[in-house]
Amino acid sequence: MPQKLRIEQVAHRSFEVAQQLHAVQMRAYALEARLLGALYFPPLERTVDDLRNSTETFIAALFEDQLVGAASTWPDDEGMGINIASLVVAPSYQRQGIGRRLMAAVLVRHGGEGLTVQTGMKNVPAIALYKSLGFIELRRWFVGREPLELVKLRRVAPSLSTPPHNVG
Repeated sequence: MPQKLRIEQVAHRSFEVAQQLHAVQMRAYALEARLLGALYFPPLERTVDDLRNSTETFIAALFEDQLVGAASTWPDDEGMGINIASLVVAPSYQRQGIGRRLMAAVLVRHGGEGLTVQTGMKNVPAIALYKSLGFIELRRWFVGREPLELVKLRRVAPSLSTPPHNVG
C-alpha cells in the first residue's frame, strides 16, 4: 500500500475534484463491467455534472496529490441507515489495501449506524471485502437487459444494549 496515502472528505461540487472522481470511477467501473460480463453498465453513464450535483458525501484516497480511490455514502433508500453508493479504486492501485482503507474510514464515520451496499454477484473481490467487514447478504435480484445479478449486503450497527465484556 502506498505509504503517502491519505483518506479525506473531498468537495465533490468542485469541478476539478469531480473530474478526478469521475476519471477514477470510469476506469474502475469499466473494469467492473468486464468482471461482471456486463455490456450495459449504468455507472459508466454517470457524468462529471452528475457527480457535482450529487447528494452523496465523498471521501477520497489521495496518493500525494493524485486521487486514486473514493467512496461515497448517502441514506439507504429502505431506511436501513447509510448506503455505500460507490467504492472505487483506480485499476493500477487495486490490491494494495486502498479499498479497505476507504471502508475503514466509512466505518469510522458511520459504523454506529446500519450500513448497506450493493454490487454484482460476480464481483467476488468486493463481496469478500464487505463480508470481511461484517456485512451479510440481505437479498439478490436481477436487473437490466442481460440480466445482471445484484446483491445487497447489510452491516447492522453494534447494539447499544449489548452488555460490555467483563475485563479482569
